[in-house]
Amino acid sequence: MEKIPTIFDRNWDTDRKVNPKLVLEDFDFKNSLATEKLDGTNVRVTVRNHTVVRLEKRRNPDKQQKANGIKDPWYVDADPQDKADSYLFEALSNTNFSSVPDGEWSAEALGEKIQGNPLQLEGHTLFFFSLPDWRQKVSYEQVPTDFEGLKKWLPEQQSKFGNNTGIEGIVWHNPATGAMCKIKVKDFDYKS
Repeated sequence: MEKIPTIFDRNWDTDRKVNPKLVLEDFDFKNSLATEKLDGTNVRVTVRNHTVVRLEKRRNPDKQQKANGIKDPWYVDADPQDKADSYLFEALSNTNFSSVPDGEWSAEALGEKIQGNPLQLEGHTLFFFSLPDWRQKVSYEQVPTDFEGLKKWLPEQQSKFGNNTGIEGIVWHNPATGAMCKIKVKDFDYKS
């Protein structure tokens, strides 16, 4: 699993906020779908014969692994006996899988006890951002892609999934190439 790149360069030596330099100059925004970036826990679900056979959670490399050159995260099995994973299993059991085909699908686990529940949801659920028909549910039209336009536009948006909340950010998905990129509200410096 590769991390989704941010569309603007960061101020690496200072506050790590983004600056106006576009780092993905070749990304095809015109033919990409802009979707809400949902703030939860990234998981992968394996479905066989319309039955969930595996639930995995994202694991990021630790400092030592990063020092050894491991940059990208991977998935490890979620443990039904681990209290920390109990909300992931609750999200799994609360999710309707009728439109989820067989395969391995990335999703976001969301809800009351996950990431501080920024979407103000009741209970727990999964959202399959890896499925095109699910992405359509949280898509936005005419999203600016320039620095100043996005800086102004992002904090004005209402979540299409949450309960009277703003959005965390936007992820662009190019269906032809599979390429993705993102931007978050918190990437911008709103103090200046």
